[in-house]
Amino acid sequence: MRIKLTQDLVCGHDTFLAGEEFDAILILPRSTTVEFVANSGKKVRAFSYEYVKITPATDI
Repeated sequence: MRIKLTQDLVCGHDTFLAGEEFDAILILPRSTTVEFVANSGKKVRAFSYEYVKITPATDI
């Protein structure tokens, strides 16, 4: 699914600004936590209050 951040996220040396969009996957089928890969290759998790869905989740 495609998400848009609603809050700034700081993860180590990486900073992700509110409004940035990423392709993400749900951690578990019933979870609202998602994971996306930063440009540095690092995996980052975002919680439901830190993003909004732009496109729906698809089954893998």
